[in-house]
Amino acid sequence: MARPTDPDYLKHQTATTMAPICPHPLRTWIAAVLVAGVSSVTGAQTQQVSNIANVQVDVMSESDYLSDVPTVMSVSRIAQTLDDTPGAMTIIDREFIRLSGARDVVSLLALVPGFQSTTSVETDAPMATYHGRTDDWANRIQVLVDGRSVYSGFLQGSAGIGWKSLALDDIDHIEVLRGSNSATYGARAFLGVVNIVSRDVRETTGVAGSVSNGANGIDDRGARLGWRSGDASYRVSVSSEGDDGLRGAFGRSYTERANVAAHFALAPESDLDVRVGSVGMYAGRGTVGDFTGNPARMWFVGNQFVQADWHLVQDEANDLSVGYSHTENRNRDNFHYAINDPSNPYYMAVVDFSGDEIVDTLTLQRSTRQSAALRTVVGFELRQENDISASQFDGFGGVTNTFSRFFASAEWRLADSLLLNTGALAEHDGLGGDSISPRAMLNWHFAPGNTLRMGGSTAFRPPSAYEKYAQLRYYDVNGANPTRYYVLNDGTLQSEKLVSTELGYYYAPPTSHMNADVRVFNERIINGIAHTDSGDVNPTPQVYVNAENYQINGLEWQLNWQPSANNRVFFSQTWTHIVVDSSLDGEVLFRTAHSAPSYASSLMLAHLFDSGWQVSASYQSADNVALNSISNSPLLASSQRTDLRVARPFHIGKTKVEAALVCQNLNVPYQDGDWKFRFEQRTMLTLKFEQ
Repeated sequence: MARPTDPDYLKHQTATTMAPICPHPLRTWIAAVLVAGVSSVTGAQTQQVSNIANVQVDVMSESDYLSDVPTVMSVSRIAQTLDDTPGAMTIIDREFIRLSGARDVVSLLALVPGFQSTTSVETDAPMATYHGRTDDWANRIQVLVDGRSVYSGFLQGSAGIGWKSLALDDIDHIEVLRGSNSATYGARAFLGVVNIVSRDVRETTGVAGSVSNGANGIDDRGARLGWRSGDASYRVSVSSEGDDGLRGAFGRSYTERANVAAHFALAPESDLDVRVGSVGMYAGRGTVGDFTGNPARMWFVGNQFVQADWHLVQDEANDLSVGYSHTENRNRDNFHYAINDPSNPYYMAVVDFSGDEIVDTLTLQRSTRQSAALRTVVGFELRQENDISASQFDGFGGVTNTFSRFFASAEWRLADSLLLNTGALAEHDGLGGDSISPRAMLNWHFAPGNTLRMGGSTAFRPPSAYEKYAQLRYYDVNGANPTRYYVLNDGTLQSEKLVSTELGYYYAPPTSHMNADVRVFNERIINGIAHTDSGDVNPTPQVYVNAENYQINGLEWQLNWQPSANNRVFFSQTWTHIVVDSSLDGEVLFRTAHSAPSYASSLMLAHLFDSGWQVSASYQSADNVALNSISNSPLLASSQRTDLRVARPFHIGKTKVEAALVCQNLNVPYQDGDWKFRFEQRTMLTLKFEQ
């Protein structure tokens, strides 16, 4: 396979018939899964896999329709129902994922109140963020996959490729906390937390596969094999996604992943979960015909990881958990400068944005039921991030950062109708120093199915290694004659601080088959981290500084209603107002003030006909959000998008099959991430089977 910077390879990427990039190891995995599935598990146990609010797809039973309130773990590390959590939650279940017709997690989050997402890969992997996108990275929310942080500290910090760790068919549900949660997870949970939970290995025995093809070169594949052996369960999944990207952007986007998961029942009171996986994305970047600042090229970003989580039930009141993960992130983005101008002193010099990151995390926590009224969890976490990039850290090559965290949470039932959630996390960070992030939230169940929430929290986000220490300049082909510094940080940048207060209302009457959540918020960011104007334009280097103080005020609410066993409605609205006091001006100030839409809404409707046909439609809108522009001056844009999905499940013998037609963006093309990029209408056919 040609390297991403080879001229012949770049030329090949401009063709609309570009073949997918598929390294031999992944091809081998796919072949192994399919062969093993056909030969050895044809008669495996069938598992019902589609469920929306615990409602079966084929037959929606009364017991499913009247199911219990969901329980979540990702807010306080204590299992809680939604009316007891210290914050506003959105739960995206498996059936919601299926009905949406989405192809990745970030597209799903666009329907969640307060979230913005983009499929652009011009500066980073497709990403989502909460309450504002002040730059091209989403570095103020924590993203977890089965409890493992996929946050990468490389560059400005971002969940990056971590969003694509799992195929949608391997996800059980997604827990979204809309609000700061540094009291539980530390620095990166500054504005919110997204926890992507995979399906239980014990419930995915047998063979499954999927294929999707459609407009804009959509070409997606997936295969899964699961089996049991004694007290152990195993699952192997491989998948790929490919399309021709956004209109106006260069190159085809292609993602491939492989995941292995195993569950071991060590004893009646102990179990072990082990997960190993890798994901990689190839995508186009830059502009055709530009041979200097941002030429057309292909780049690669990916990671591989191993994770082990051990859980012991000591007795009826005490649980102990130990988790360890090792993650390696890789970014490859480089090109030759001025390849059409031999007279240029930097002709064919390499401009390199590449880097590697190695992350190790160890977590220990103990949960205790002190009494019928009091539950607690305490623990600590050690995390080390080693960012390596000779080009981004000129002169010293990389930065190693270590986090030491001690956390504690308590759920105290003061009375039958009053619940107090408290928690705090003490953190030592090599780049940001010491901090304590507390939270207190009072939940008042003033009537059956009616809960008022009120409280607040404090959080800190330390600078990333790049924000604090990046020094960027370039050299000629001989490694001599350095240019001026384009980025020059001196290591004095400090953590930014958040003070958040909120008032909420959760409505879920026992017999109404609906729930609604309202959140009124004030999020005050102090010493906000921003950068001066680009060093590519101005003669002075770009520098990251604590230059912004601003408030994010607003109201958001969501409704999830199931008026009958065959119908579902999801609706949300968000009003956001940002007031900025900044020592910076121009583009930076404008993007902060308009980093979130002033108004956004989403709607999803789903209906199951008695004949078995299923129809779902979703709509999302966003008003007045800042985008990049060709002139490097951001502009305000508004967008609307309507998606439609029509599907028919059926059986071929013992094999469950579903065929679906999905039309994305029935509206006019809208700007996605940048003024020059457009998300156009896409139609695709999907076929899935499970045995």
